[in-house]
Amino acid sequence: MAADAGFYPIEGIQDGLDPNKQKLLREVPLRMELDDWYQSPQLLYINQRALFFPAFWRFSQANPKKKLSWFQIAGIHGKPFVAWDEPPQKPATNDKGYCTHNSILFCTWHRPYLLLFEQVIYELMKEEVQKYTLEERPALLEAARTWRFPYWDWAAKKPLPENSRTYDYNVPLVVLTKEVRIRLPTVLGYGLYPNAFYQFTMPKGITMGDHSLQSRDEDPLKDLRITKSEVKYHPPDGSDPFYVTVHFESCKATSRYPIGAGVTKAWEDGSQDNAAIAKALRDYKWDPVKNTEDAEKGNLTASLRDAYYRLLTISKFEDFATKRAPGTGAKKPAEKDFAFDSSENLHDNVHFWCGGPVTKPDFNRASQMGHMSHVPLAAFDPIFWVHHWQVQQSLYTWFDGSDPRDEDLGTFAIEKYHHDKPSEDLRPFHKDRDGHYWTSNDAREVTALGYTYPGLEKWKYRNLDGSYDQATHIKELTRTLNTDYNSAWSAVQKARLTADPNTDSGLKLQSLSSLIAATHVDPVDIHIDDYVVNVIYEKFALNGTSFTIHIFVGKVPDQLPYSFQEPGTQVGEIFNFSTEPGSAGNSPAGCQNCRNQQHDHSKSTGRVVLTNALITRFKNRVPHEPDDDGPRTLAGMEPHHVVPFLKSNFHWRVTSMGTLLDPEAIPSLKVSVAVGKASHYADRTKLSEFHDYKGAFEVTQGRPGGAGPEDGLYPPDAVYVS
Repeated sequence: MAADAGFYPIEGIQDGLDPNKQKLLREVPLRMELDDWYQSPQLLYINQRALFFPAFWRFSQANPKKKLSWFQIAGIHGKPFVAWDEPPQKPATNDKGYCTHNSILFCTWHRPYLLLFEQVIYELMKEEVQKYTLEERPALLEAARTWRFPYWDWAAKKPLPENSRTYDYNVPLVVLTKEVRIRLPTVLGYGLYPNAFYQFTMPKGITMGDHSLQSRDEDPLKDLRITKSEVKYHPPDGSDPFYVTVHFESCKATSRYPIGAGVTKAWEDGSQDNAAIAKALRDYKWDPVKNTEDAEKGNLTASLRDAYYRLLTISKFEDFATKRAPGTGAKKPAEKDFAFDSSENLHDNVHFWCGGPVTKPDFNRASQMGHMSHVPLAAFDPIFWVHHWQVQQSLYTWFDGSDPRDEDLGTFAIEKYHHDKPSEDLRPFHKDRDGHYWTSNDAREVTALGYTYPGLEKWKYRNLDGSYDQATHIKELTRTLNTDYNSAWSAVQKARLTADPNTDSGLKLQSLSSLIAATHVDPVDIHIDDYVVNVIYEKFALNGTSFTIHIFVGKVPDQLPYSFQEPGTQVGEIFNFSTEPGSAGNSPAGCQNCRNQQHDHSKSTGRVVLTNALITRFKNRVPHEPDDDGPRTLAGMEPHHVVPFLKSNFHWRVTSMGTLLDPEAIPSLKVSVAVGKASHYADRTKLSEFHDYKGAFEVTQGRPGGAGPEDGLYPPDAVYVS
């Protein structure tokens, strides 16, 4: 591992590449999807795994006091809130941290952060090569040179290990086992090796808050101990809320979806419920007899693929990059045009689905939670890194060279209300040994950083004169995006080819391939009404305690926790990924960005798409139980049918730490239903378009947390009236 002395230059893996980093058609290795890389039988990937897993484990076991240890690099994201690779902190910056969440810098700040993690592993992989014979080393060095840390495409449906004919969302297969079988430099040639993807385990079995991590001179600005966190708990009996403690300082490993009250040994040693993650990711389909997940009668829930695809159709970087409503907390009114969704919002949901909710407290007022659900400690979980490389993939797929600007609310490195620009320093990341910082401009073109993603290889698309054929590339990329992720397109094409309710003949809702085979009818251009739920709320409404906004079409279940499965009425959810500012570090100051956003009442946004779930309800005449004498079934997909149906059957609830909250506990919460337009094209080289949304306030106005025209979520002329 490289020495700790001096600034550490983050360059990306550049060995063997064209030295001209700015070359438009520079050829670089591909960053592979994790399952594809892990399961590939190709010798190149076998050799990469032979080097990676030993290096990855060594990295996880590095001395936490080393600058290039997993412990310290993960800590840049939050705890223990000390400076990294910078001059010693001054008291004025105590516990401010580098947090850029709910900020326009969210996407670009994470890019050099991820490169840092990758680069340290690469250096260790090259050391692993030396354990093999001279004859074996050239092929292994080539494997290391072409390796890039994989990404987890959580928006793609892939064959399930238990049934390869069934495709669905799933966790990466490599996170399921404590050991992996890889090539080894031994007589046997292959064997089992510890798998750091399973969980991060503290070196030498110490706890995250071990006394050995304390500063020798008792300087709190150098204290590496992970501290406990305090979160506000709202008892289900409606009694006064109180604070509970999550004793992260006692953990020896990371956890996903822990269960049990108080502090259990299983949680301290690392508890992984990956099946719960898969369940949270998946759609729930309608089957009037069995209600099985492999039914082909349409989704009752919002689609993860649809949410991901729609991100790529957002026009403004400010809307794509962050869920913070522009201007909120920066002396301007809240406005976010029509793009209430964002890459950060979807990113937050995946964090929650991986970490799970906070468990109920015991009599000592102690609880447990998965590390991915807690902002200051999320980067300790290895799944964080493959998740964020997927977020970066969406950024590069979307990126159009825009010039984003916004007001920031302050960190270690950013002055409060500072106008962020692409030339701003992304601290604490240096690009050379002289101490120059990365900027968003430096992070724009990934081929300059030594990699690209499948489908984004510009050098494969050339005109006759050798120049870049951008038009052809964009068409092919769009075709791939439509095929892999545009479930909204598939849903409306299926709806067109199937019989409406109350007809004696015609095909029932089923897979699109089956319908096309049965009808011999090709897809056509379709322009339809589109329905979404847009939400805005103060990120620190509960003093930073996270909460989830659940969206229902149909009767709300009587029992918690709410689920996307039975009874199938929860359509989607929005997770507020936040933390108590004052419990985030080793002093009461906590995360400064969080404190500033709390002080300025910064608001965040989110979106849940209803259209696909409504098509299923309409085509199958799914019965509902309205609270009034309103419609029990959806009679059509036009607004004059949908809006009255939702007025009687649309609901929302807010939960925190497994308990139901009164919406009045979050006065800033405004939930709205919007009616817009969607254009889907038979030409698969054209992106679908989603536009012209109007607030259907008659669905939500007058209800606790419901939006009305007076809340200003839409322009005055963008109001739907029945």
